[in-house]
Order: sequence, then structure tokens, then C-alpha cells
Amino acid sequence: MRILFLFLCSSTLLFGQGGFEKSKKKGNDYLQVRNHGYQFSLGPTYSFVNQPLRGDLLVNQVDRGDYTITPEAKLGFYAEFGLAHFPKWKGTPIKALGKSRIMDYFDWGIGYRQLNALETTLLENQNDLGEIYSTSTGEGQMRTGYLYGSIRAHSLIYFGKKVVVKVRKHFLDQSLGLNYDFQVRADTLGYQNLFTAHPVPQLFQPNLAAGMLQFNYQIGIGIRLNKAWILIPGVSVPIVTLAPWQGFNANVHWFSSTYWPIQAQFKVIKLFEAPPKCGVYSTPEDREMEKQYRMEN
Repeated sequence: MRILFLFLCSSTLLFGQGGFEKSKKKGNDYLQVRNHGYQFSLGPTYSFVNQPLRGDLLVNQVDRGDYTITPEAKLGFYAEFGLAHFPKWKGTPIKALGKSRIMDYFDWGIGYRQLNALETTLLENQNDLGEIYSTSTGEGQMRTGYLYGSIRAHSLIYFGKKVVVKVRKHFLDQSLGLNYDFQVRADTLGYQNLFTAHPVPQLFQPNLAAGMLQFNYQIGIGIRLNKAWILIPGVSVPIVTLAPWQGFNANVHWFSSTYWPIQAQFKVIKLFEAPPKCGVYSTPEDREMEKQYRMEN
């Protein structure tokens, strides 16, 4: 009976999860995983800026001038932690997309992102002959931090020939989602050195009390290392700010400029491990004990 039990356990390990061939089993191919797991990601943020704003500056009835407002993007960072869920339903395959489905999995998380940028204002005073007789420059920094929550629905398109556990190793990961940001940090709402000669009105993004709801899009290349670990480098961009509504865009307003923030992401999914059907022989150490037992008998 003991030998029969060992044989049944070994058969479960060899032919569970889709019936692997023994010669192809390596390392943690024996690992059993659930449909849920952790997801965490981090990376840099960067904000695309609008073109410099130029206009006429009225000094007095005789003298006039020009102003130039130039925004400049700076690098920031973000980090997120949450859960990923791969539903058990089969869904409706889309043959044209290589058996991809409308939604292969969804994930959610809580994170923190920092957005950095710069705005410079140049004032050039001119006399009635158009000659510049004086200039003044002001500079303001945007350094904000947002605590956010996000949820996304993902669709996968597999490609390539390499497989891990009967699933192709590489895939294109696309998602649509919502994120709600609370501003928890804003270092400054004014220019440095008490510069106040602003030629156009200034507008600042809502603070903690208001929040910001955005519709976003993510795209990345997935690499399945084994049953449990998946890496997805990619990029995330906001499509439109739903609240507060300021037109069909996802710009962040700061000083007299607008910034469109994107983030490059390095995402990792780690699926939870599940107890194997014959758990006593599921670890590499126990499989080695089983091998020695067979040699002795």
C-alpha cells in the first residue's frame, strides 16, 4: 500500500496542471499556484509640458514689453502595491487576437506618486522704439505628492513560441482603469525670491479635500518566468480627468502651465502558492527523500 501511495502521489505531480512530460520538468514546475497574488510596481514619472506661452506686456502708456512663460518637466517617482486576480471563467475567445479575451485579469493597488516640474517667467520691458531696457526672471518649482488608489482590467495578447506551463511565455498586456489621487504634498504655491509679477492668471490642481479622478491606459510586455512570477515592464498614461472636469484632457495645472504626467513601470506579479494534492512530496527536499526511498526499495 505504501508503494502504491507513492506511485499515486508521483503521478499527481507529473500529470497535474495540464499533464507535463517528465523530461520537461525543471525547478518549480512542480509548484502549484492560485488564481490570485500580489502585484507591485515602481518606476519614474515624467510630465510632458505645453509650448512656451508668449504675449504682450503692458508696462505703462509709453513703455511696453513681452513675456515668455516656459514650463519644463522633471523626473519624479512612483510605487504601488496591491493584488491581482485571474478569474476562473473562460470568457469569450477572440480568434483575431490570438485567443485573447476581453478581460484576462484585473488588479488594484494603493500607491504614491511624485510629480516634479519647473516654470520660468521672463519679462522684457521695451521703450516706444522697441528697445529692451530691462528684464526680470522668476522661477517656480512644482513638487507634489499624490496618494492614490487604482483599479484596472487587463487583456493579454500572447506571442512567441516559448512556453511556461503550457502558456506562452511572452504577451502584450493592455489595460484600462480608474485612479483616484489625493494631493498630500505641495512644497510651494509661489515663485522663488518673492517674484509676483505674473502676466497671466495661475491655476493649481485640487488639493487633498477635492481629489482627482482619472481614466488611464497601461501597456506593457509580459514575461512569465514560471508558474508564480510574472514581470511586466511598461508605461501608464492618463487619458482624461473625469473630476474635476476641465475638458477632454488629463493635464495637471500648476502655475500658468499644464503638465501631462506619464510613468514608466516595472511591474511584478507573484501568484499565491497552493498546497499540492500530495503535499508531503511537493517540495524539492521531499522529492529527494522519495527518490532515495525508491532506490532503497
